[in-house]
Amino acid sequence: MEKKKDSDFWSFVAQPKNIFWQIRGIIFLCFVLWFLFAPQESDHRVWILFYAFLFYSLAFFIYISKTRIKAKHTYFFTCFLDIVLITFFILFTDRQGGDFFLLYFLVVPFAGYAAGLLAGVLLAFLSSVFYLATNSRDLATLSANYLVIKIAILWGLVITVSAVIQTLDRSRAKLSRMFDILNQRTSELEKSQAQIETIYEASRNLGEILNLEEVVDELLNIVQKILGYQFCSIFILNHSNTLSLLGEIKEGKKILFKEPIIKQLNGTLRKVTTSRKPVRVFDLANASDPKKESEEFKSWLAVPMISRGKVIGVLDARSKRRGAFLEQDEKIFSILAASAALAMENASLHQKTEEMTIVDELTGIYNYRYFIKKLSQEIKRAERYKQSLSLLMIDIDWFKRCNDTYGHLFGNQVLIELARRIKDSVRDVDMVNRYGGEEFAVILPQTNKKDAHMIGERIRTRVESTDFVNEQSGIRVKLTVSSGVATYPEDGTTTEHLVEKVDQGLYLAKGKGKNMVCAV
Repeated sequence: MEKKKDSDFWSFVAQPKNIFWQIRGIIFLCFVLWFLFAPQESDHRVWILFYAFLFYSLAFFIYISKTRIKAKHTYFFTCFLDIVLITFFILFTDRQGGDFFLLYFLVVPFAGYAAGLLAGVLLAFLSSVFYLATNSRDLATLSANYLVIKIAILWGLVITVSAVIQTLDRSRAKLSRMFDILNQRTSELEKSQAQIETIYEASRNLGEILNLEEVVDELLNIVQKILGYQFCSIFILNHSNTLSLLGEIKEGKKILFKEPIIKQLNGTLRKVTTSRKPVRVFDLANASDPKKESEEFKSWLAVPMISRGKVIGVLDARSKRRGAFLEQDEKIFSILAASAALAMENASLHQKTEEMTIVDELTGIYNYRYFIKKLSQEIKRAERYKQSLSLLMIDIDWFKRCNDTYGHLFGNQVLIELARRIKDSVRDVDMVNRYGGEEFAVILPQTNKKDAHMIGERIRTRVESTDFVNEQSGIRVKLTVSSGVATYPEDGTTTEHLVEKVDQGLYLAKGKGKNMVCAV
């Protein structure tokens, strides 16, 4: 505590404004001592100097406290007046003794300290001229060495003080810059740490998403909101020599592709996938393998997405600013890529597992379990938006006879081919399902009974007009189908009611002679 108090005291004393007023006090003390010990018949001109000193010192004090001016100019002008005052003080008192010449040694070095080397040298020159002028009549009696030494000490002191102050100022400026850089680096480190923690938390959420499209969407949100990249692409590596673009950020806007865009794997993207290491380009204009967008983009960063030791894709970020991506960006982007790879791998595995539970293994269309679930959802949607919804139930005529005649392998082939023909006859929004055995169900959203009947006829005609070929024997077989139609809400408002009604329509078609479409 004692050392700190001493340090604070000397720091306070060494400030220019405090030294300035200390010099005021010393000059004032010199006047007081002169008045105390001077001859009784002291020169009245000294009193005039004293009053002048008090006046301009007080004037500068008021002026500085009420106005905003450069302190250097104030110190220089005040020191100039002090030199003039000291000169007249020497002239009116002890010109030959020159004891008050020592006041120059206070004022002039201070000018060099507070106003700069040039100001100090100028006032040193004026002090020398003024001092020689006051002693011009006594030069013959004064020692030349004595005068030269006094003046040389004054000049040396001014130059030394100014040089030391300049060195200290440069050191202080350098230290200040170092502190600024340190603060900046500390701020960047804290920002990077916060980003890493945020990325880590966001990555944990990624692992909980089991839908690939949602994973891509959340990944783009992280890049957009946390990293702030204006351009970013998410690629998945295909088995062929291509990449699938799943989503991107373009001009700060997020874009998700329902159908992935296929791109050739070449250039730097190939380098990333083969080397399994990030690639960061500071300036694309100087890159050995610049991208096609190099005229638009200035810098680029790409990192591989690696899961279980295998590269599954690439995260690609670009910027129109040269040198936009630093080493820290590369590290954070790599952390995100690793989490994204694991999340995508989990989502793909979950999707494959889910497909195994909802897709019929033989025909590749949805199974009964998915049909019941989806029909319930579509009924709720139709109810919410006051829309129609139709259901087709299709059954192969005389299928048992076909199996008995041509074998079950051909029967399976017929089921596969029929599923394909039904899918080719309906819209993309319609859902084709294998209801069981040789029965198929088609959910037709936003479709009334009349249109559903037309679709049923289209399927019936396509089946009837095209032969089914037995690949083993080459025999062509003619087959027909019967269909039932039911529509929400006139035929029912629940899954059970619609299935019951569409079954009745199918039985009606079978009873009327098969190869037709009927509704109850």
